Amino acid sequence: LKVKKSQIVDNKRIIEFSFAQLSQSTNAEIPREAIMIAQKPDNTDQVVMLVGSAMSTRWRRGSDKAVRDTIASFNASPSPKSALKVRRKEKFDDFL
Repeated sequence: LKVKKSQIVDNKRIIEFSFAQLSQSTNAEIPREAIMIAQKPDNTDQVVMLVGSAMSTRWRRGSDKAVRDTIASFNASPSPKSALKVRRKEKFDDFL
């Protein structure tokens, strides 16, 4: 994994990186480019992230624009609080 660029924009971490995927059939390494965006919604302890990637050859031919547009539209927000109660699921071990 090679990190090319890392920045924080509007409380969102954006990381651009490259890596190699190992092909199962030929055992060859296939270079890929990727962008990851991560955001922690307000009043939560969880982080939500989105990763978009493509083979390096496709990335240079324009796939990067589609991934960048998708990353730019990303927004994580907390879900509304619910008054519903979660029921406990019974497991096989409960019967022993």
